[in-house]
Amino acid sequence: FFFNFHLLSQHNPRHHFALLQYQDRTLSFFNMVQTTSALSIFLIATGATAFAPLPSSHSINSRKATSSSPAGTAIRPIQPTAPQLSASPLEVVDETTSASDDAFANYQATEEQTTIAIKDLVIGSGYTVGETSESQLLQVKYSARLLGSKFTAKIREFDIPNMVFPTNQSRILPGLEEGLQGMKVGGKRLVKVPPNKGYGDSWYRGVVAPNSHLEFDVELKNIAQTPGEEFMMKLEQFGVERAVGAAACLAYLAVSPMLEKSGIL
Repeated sequence: FFFNFHLLSQHNPRHHFALLQYQDRTLSFFNMVQTTSALSIFLIATGATAFAPLPSSHSINSRKATSSSPAGTAIRPIQPTAPQLSASPLEVVDETTSASDDAFANYQATEEQTTIAIKDLVIGSGYTVGETSESQLLQVKYSARLLGSKFTAKIREFDIPNMVFPTNQSRILPGLEEGLQGMKVGGKRLVKVPPNKGYGDSWYRGVVAPNSHLEFDVELKNIAQTPGEEFMMKLEQFGVERAVGAAACLAYLAVSPMLEKSGIL
């Protein structure tokens, strides 16, 4: 074809120029076909993985699950799990009150109130009142005031800085001694005493009216454990200066008869 067309173009220059253009276009077309065929053969041989989209993490997990699962088993896609946050321990605050505090708060200065009520202000340490059935010698400091009365100030006659007494011998009010049970040395406690465990229906020294409810503020200073401690506690209550004066008086009375006989007096 090119040869016959070449012979015709020799007699006509325009035909010769058109033949050259046609020849160039035909060669370009064959070159493009060869390049495209080679590229197609390369893509088919390599599986066209170079132009495939990148696999996602979800598809990778699905493939792993598929390859590891036995035949005939349904495959579940692996769902992404949220990070587990460890719960921090919470501080538990105990807002409950003890039964004794409830009884103390609910105490009513009425005729129906016949039991004492206590409230610990300070928990002491060491020896405890009532830890033995035997009598104990206690050293306390206390004050008192009236409940349910227009006179709410502390009673001056009941402001006692130091008092020593044995338990189980009815030396103090029954309600007060009952309220001391369980106290430890150094402890402080409020004790509410009804009339039936206090001074009853009689006046006391013209200060406490009949059927009066009392509140004692008590501090347990010491509990004697040996005869020596008992002596020192009694001496402290009596007063060292008073004890020295009393001893001097007794000594003078014992020595004065002998001094008279010798003529010294």
